[in-house]
Amino acid sequence: MALQIQSASFPGGPGSTIVQNVTVEPYVVVRRADSAATCSAEDVPEEGTGDSRYSLRFRWYRSVVNRGGSVCWIHGDREATLQCVLCLRAKAEVRKSFHCSTDCLRRHWNLHKELHGQNNRFPHNGFASENGFQSGDKSFKTGHTFSNNGETWIEVGRTRCYTPQAEDVGCILKVDVVSCDSSSGFAHELGRTFSVRSERVRPAPLPPKRALITLPPPKGQPSLDTQGGFTLLTYNLLADLYATTDQFPYCPPWVLGWQYRKQNLLKELLQYSADILCLQEVQSTHFTSFWAPELDKAGYTAIFKKKTAEVYTNNAYAMDGCATFFKRAKFSLVKKYEVEFNKAALSLSDSIAPEQKKTALNRLLKDNVALIAVLEALDPQLPDAPPAGAAPRRQLICIANTHIHANPELNDVKLWQVHTLVKGLEKIAASADIPMLVAGDFNSTPGSAAHSLLVKHKVDASHAELSQDPLGILRPASKLQHALPLASAYAALGASPQQRGDPPEVTRQRRRCDAKHNEPKFTNVTRDFKGTLDYILYTSDSLAPAALLELPDEGEVKPRASTGLPNDTWSSDHIALMAQFVFRGPRTAA
Repeated sequence: MALQIQSASFPGGPGSTIVQNVTVEPYVVVRRADSAATCSAEDVPEEGTGDSRYSLRFRWYRSVVNRGGSVCWIHGDREATLQCVLCLRAKAEVRKSFHCSTDCLRRHWNLHKELHGQNNRFPHNGFASENGFQSGDKSFKTGHTFSNNGETWIEVGRTRCYTPQAEDVGCILKVDVVSCDSSSGFAHELGRTFSVRSERVRPAPLPPKRALITLPPPKGQPSLDTQGGFTLLTYNLLADLYATTDQFPYCPPWVLGWQYRKQNLLKELLQYSADILCLQEVQSTHFTSFWAPELDKAGYTAIFKKKTAEVYTNNAYAMDGCATFFKRAKFSLVKKYEVEFNKAALSLSDSIAPEQKKTALNRLLKDNVALIAVLEALDPQLPDAPPAGAAPRRQLICIANTHIHANPELNDVKLWQVHTLVKGLEKIAASADIPMLVAGDFNSTPGSAAHSLLVKHKVDASHAELSQDPLGILRPASKLQHALPLASAYAALGASPQQRGDPPEVTRQRRRCDAKHNEPKFTNVTRDFKGTLDYILYTSDSLAPAALLELPDEGEVKPRASTGLPNDTWSSDHIALMAQFVFRGPRTAA
């Protein structure tokens, strides 16, 4: 026997979670008779591909009847406890009428109620017909049905990998693999067939639902006119190279998997549909292979700045960075600036005593970056539009996207990086008086020295963090200031007085902000940490926030004390922040 299968299993072993739209590839170990060495299925051609004599034949099947009774449509790993009568009356797809609890039905009602208008679109048994289903193998059109030991299966694919579809949710998947010899002109099976079964297929991830909350105007003033306004979102996506079970031991491996998370993150971003996206921890390989092409389909233009050092993970080197996307129907790129804090550190080290230089560079070289883009609004609705017949005035806006160093023991480095960034922005402002937005993961909590520099435009000499300055780079404290009129978008609501008649969503948003600093109570939640690290800042003399993306309650992102982000709904350890802005007054272009 020239080719022998030693074993076959799904990634993760028995009980592995299989998710709709997440491609599954069984792990198959093969040994050739003339060699003691083994290899994986990737090293052996599939049946029907190539000219090799030996190949592997794959057959994928879906159970026709759910084993163990009905399952929840939303949570495919849970037993159903209730069924929607309205779905039955509407003759909707039966399997989607089941939920595991009343809370599940209530939380997903907006999605569920759409089924009531889908009359007679599906057979009564809840599955698509044998010749009409969509297979995970796009070239696979039909399959045959067979029964074995009282179980009925329908064939759904004939390739090594399979992508579960909507029809598979709640069902068991099975893959049969056998080695073949085609020396006689057609494939003969060699040895026994290995069968691997999955758990019930879970439905595709559903991103969190968050509404945009309009900010109430000051008492006695009209609401802001949002015509011509724009939205900006900032989001640390949690790069795949950091999404490990060592870092997040409370998180199931399948939830941390990039194939799962990328779907959820993309759906979430498209759901918000922000005009400008400031994303951090974008893995460079994923920027090229996934984010840039997927968001291009949604009308975005992309720019990217990767960090200045690679990280070794999963037997390869990887690197993350900052990516800024903007809708090309609303903006065009005028100029781009890339900030490498390492270059600033090397320049600073020239002024440090030679005996301290090595120590200084070890402390300051952290590979963090910022990406600055000057954009032109293509069709701005300006508050001071020129008179008829006059030449149109260009409206420019500067967007800074950054990810500041994370080590909590290096607050001096964080403050130095933020100070370096705002001083660079000051130079841009001096050459072109344009609105500015600064967004990203600053890894600094409200009230920290870095946060104070951003929102108070200076750091008090008595601030406790200034005592940690082993390199003397923060002295004198009087230099830790800037002239940019920056303000925090999310603090705008808390800073305004509560008014009688505020809508419930505004009152709820106030409760989810810190009373002392008016910032969100958290933007980053893990098992051991809860706090705000991410901000959107704007120049208050030229821009005004008109609306904010609602903040979640802690119970929504951390249902149990022993858990945190990410989870099966929230696919990063951070939450997204988004604000809608309007232009406040006349600004001139460069």
